[in-house]
Amino acid sequence: MTEKDRNIAIHASPVVEGVRFQIGSATAFAVRKENKDVALRIRREYHPARDAMERVPFLRGIVRFVSGTADFLDGVSESGQLMPQQIVKGRRGEQRFAELFRLRPTSLVAAGSAIVVLILLGGLVISGPWALARWVLPAFELSRPAINAVACLFRLLAILLCAAVLPRLRVISRLGMYRGAINKVLNTPADSGGRISREKAERSSCLSRRSDAAFVVTVLMLSVIAFAMIRTFTLPVQLLVRVLVVLAIAAVLGEALRPLEAAKPGKWVDALLAFQLWLERRMVLQPNAQMVEVAVYAYNAARENDR
Repeated sequence: MTEKDRNIAIHASPVVEGVRFQIGSATAFAVRKENKDVALRIRREYHPARDAMERVPFLRGIVRFVSGTADFLDGVSESGQLMPQQIVKGRRGEQRFAELFRLRPTSLVAAGSAIVVLILLGGLVISGPWALARWVLPAFELSRPAINAVACLFRLLAILLCAAVLPRLRVISRLGMYRGAINKVLNTPADSGGRISREKAERSSCLSRRSDAAFVVTVLMLSVIAFAMIRTFTLPVQLLVRVLVVLAIAAVLGEALRPLEAAKPGKWVDALLAFQLWLERRMVLQPNAQMVEVAVYAYNAARENDR
């Protein structure tokens, strides 16, 4: 198996203070515990339907879009059972506030990050453009297509702002760092036994040309443009049409990106992937050596337990 084929066949995502690697029939969860040890859990599972769909053109783009979100949620749930370390000690004021409500500083900061996420996504991406199109833009006597275009542009800029700001939040930034650790592992050639060494992984790049996170964001942005162009009159039909539009865009975009992500870096390839690479740089952060160690540990365990 070549390095290109190896990376496409691997499903990996960051979790709470660790990573999730799925290779074949083995899924490994590795997290850093409070005592600095690495906790590991191996789960045996088979996905014949998904494996079959990932070989079908256009259908594999839909699988990539849906499974990326599902794998992340599964990893967060499973890793929480391994008792990961408290990633935020908190400032003095945060510690006192957390003690007042009998909370951990990490839980307090996570709650604050969740509020910021809701404000940015709910206010800028959803409510803001809707209010703009409903009450502000009609005052300028613009046509309906013009109003839709302005609201669509506002929503696209809001999505880009969220993609640049949210990964810098204290809790979410840890996920970006573990995403960087995953990329370092995937960018490292395996030895003759198929294992990855931590020393080599630390010297590899933390960026990847094949970014599931950037793929999801791009699908959502293209979907916003399509929503502005398609008008329906009943809510059930609108929901159905929008779901189908998102899946169709994921299918087409997946096929368009697949050969570019697998191609060797070059002038034209890099130009066509420029937006994806820009998103990748916004959402991936440089990991520390301990994070790389966790990712290497999970990768090697998943590969050794794959049957």
